[in-house]
Amino acid sequence: MKRLTEALARFIERHPWWLLLIVLLVSGAAIPGVTMLKSETGFDALVSPGSEIAQDNSRYEEQFGGEPITILLEGSLEDIFSTDNLAVLDQFEQQFSADERYRSIISPLTVLQAAIDETNQARQATQEQIALAQEAAAAQARAAAAAMGLGEAEQEQAAQQARDDVWESFQPQIEQMQLIGEPSLDNPLFIAAVLYDDEGAVNPAMQSLIPDDRHALIIVTPQGNMGDQEALQAVMDIEDFFIVHPLANVDTTIIAATKLVDAISSSMSNNMMVLLVLALSVMVLVLVLMFRVRWRLLSLLMVGISAMWTFGIMGYASIPLSMATMAVLPILIGLGIDYSIQFHNRYQEEVIRGKSVGEAIITSLSRMFPAVSIALLATIIGFITLYISPVPMIRDFGIVLALGIVLSYVIALFLLYTIVNLGDRKAPIKRLRKVATEASGRIERVLLRFGRLAINQTLWIFIVAVVFAVAGGVVDHWLPKNTDYEELMPQNITELREARELRQILGSGGEIRLMIEADDVATLEVLGWLKEYEDGALALHPEIISVNSPAVLVSQAAGGVIPAQEQIEAILAATPPLYLGQVLSADRTTASASFSIQYISLEGVCDLLQLMEAEAEPPQGVRIAPVGSLALGASTMDAVVDTRFTMNLICLGAVFLVLLMVYRRFSRTVFIIAPVGAVIAWSSLDMYLIGIPLNPLTAVLGVIIIGICTEFMVLLIERYEEEKRQGLPPQEAMVRAISKIGRAIVTTALTTLGGFAVLMVSNFIMIRDFGIATVISVFLCLVITIAVMPGVIVWFDRWREKKAVKKRVKKA
Repeated sequence: MKRLTEALARFIERHPWWLLLIVLLVSGAAIPGVTMLKSETGFDALVSPGSEIAQDNSRYEEQFGGEPITILLEGSLEDIFSTDNLAVLDQFEQQFSADERYRSIISPLTVLQAAIDETNQARQATQEQIALAQEAAAAQARAAAAAMGLGEAEQEQAAQQARDDVWESFQPQIEQMQLIGEPSLDNPLFIAAVLYDDEGAVNPAMQSLIPDDRHALIIVTPQGNMGDQEALQAVMDIEDFFIVHPLANVDTTIIAATKLVDAISSSMSNNMMVLLVLALSVMVLVLVLMFRVRWRLLSLLMVGISAMWTFGIMGYASIPLSMATMAVLPILIGLGIDYSIQFHNRYQEEVIRGKSVGEAIITSLSRMFPAVSIALLATIIGFITLYISPVPMIRDFGIVLALGIVLSYVIALFLLYTIVNLGDRKAPIKRLRKVATEASGRIERVLLRFGRLAINQTLWIFIVAVVFAVAGGVVDHWLPKNTDYEELMPQNITELREARELRQILGSGGEIRLMIEADDVATLEVLGWLKEYEDGALALHPEIISVNSPAVLVSQAAGGVIPAQEQIEAILAATPPLYLGQVLSADRTTASASFSIQYISLEGVCDLLQLMEAEAEPPQGVRIAPVGSLALGASTMDAVVDTRFTMNLICLGAVFLVLLMVYRRFSRTVFIIAPVGAVIAWSSLDMYLIGIPLNPLTAVLGVIIIGICTEFMVLLIERYEEEKRQGLPPQEAMVRAISKIGRAIVTTALTTLGGFAVLMVSNFIMIRDFGIATVISVFLCLVITIAVMPGVIVWFDRWREKKAVKKRVKKA
């Protein structure tokens, strides 16, 4: 290892310009990759395509279409249904019904068009009935007149009188038809007759689409399984239509889940950029004040280049930008800067002792390379374990973060030393030594005193640490959860306000959808079971407002019961395809049951779905599965938050095994892993006391703690062992290790704290809570590294030495 590191150091010292050229070429190649980045904001980022629920949802959307787009019309009903506005709505339906991206459109105009067709058919039927009745009456009158011996003129007169009598008998229907006029969208009287009943209230057939006297709804169902951008464009095209063809005196609002998710993503991206600039400013301030060395801002440049390379590779590898991978940037800057600071700090230390810049580079690199490499390996293993997550964006988060950390290490190793070599090699070594001594003297003295104090108070510090860790482990199960994305996003987003307004108008918080599959879902057995199940769900769960399914359709037409199979077939045959297609597939193998529910959190939706699945008990050969956005969202939040403990445990276990293989010493491995677990427990305690809930970002905080704390502990222990090899006793070796490497660790911690502290001012509640939790966790990593573990490690080594002495005495 020593020969390898010395050879690497000499290569960097001798070929700085070649290394700079390589960095420039790779950076240039990374830029096009960054421009190739694409965002993924839909459920593809949250649910693995191979999962059961994703496949179920795909089959459901293939049969019944995607998430509906709601067009909310606001104004007086007279204005909404004015002749001019109906002409615009008619144009909209004709244009978009012909577009293959849209599966169906249901609106008041749909009902009106059906009423026009029915009225025309009824009028034609009435006219045919009158004609038949007149001819029959005329024939009877003519026959009666002939029987009386009347002539042809008298017979025809009798026949005409019979025709007139029949006409008079149909006069009420005729007057009614004349009263409402021609059945068309241009006839306000006809429109009013369809919209309202005899008492002036909205017709029951219209009530689902006209919730009150100020609003009307148009429900557009797009084709299923559309990509994020295609689905968003489908919504935007509807918006564009109403911009070009506005309705007179009516406000039009397009509400769709796709719009809301896109708004969240855009807002989060913009918010991250602002916070990133602030974070960099804070980091610059910390480095200027705390890291008083030449080229003190060089570490930021290194991590900036590594971030560019990371996102460039993401673009080339088609790894999308999601809400999780966007958070990689501030995390990467906070973690990746540590490698540059560690290498730079050790270089400054060796400048004081060395005879030349080249010697300082070779010595510092050969001393730091093993320790930093071990820390890097442990951190990578921790992040890679995220790949076992069932959530695609969490897997991407782990892979990208591991990649970014590796690149940060490589750039710190090669580019930082290259720039330092080129910048310092012509400067007099005495002047460099003086500057380095002045920069490190004060903070080293502070850390020396702090190290001695911490070691001397080991017992009390250790007792407090253990008590807090146990308390954290207990309250970890009590941490509240906040998985409602509406509560985690900025509350002033227009799309969120529109969605809430629609929910308030409808009195509903969305729909839980169940897919029912069987050889034939329209049999008496299946529909009978489905009706009984739906009635039970309505009775057991007050959150459920109403249900729509084939069982509801059939039972309503049959007086509230499921009739015999022959009548079921007749009802289905008489149902218009537009409505039947909402609940029953063409081949009758799939049905949709939609439960309209009150607004509840995603955690509540998850619990309700579990209960409803357990209560289903379908007949043999019938399968029931949750589908739709609420089911997908609930399953995702469950996967992210509820698997947090398992994820942390697997991550800790993987890091433990790797370190055990590297060190081959159980005690040293335990002294690295134990404090990491303690910090995770401390963080849980602090989150519980402060009231920070678990959300999709704070749920992965444990993995970040593992990365930071493992690195700090590896660097401390490696430096401690190095000082012991120099002949120092355990306490002095530890104090010296704290004073030397402590400056880099403190600077790294403060830089990372400053960067994450900026997140606390975010208007994204999820990001703000993540910033608070991360700041606390990084601080705790620093505390346990330089205040708790040094005394414990020294006590253990002293105990081990005493034990070894006793063994030697016994042998003697």
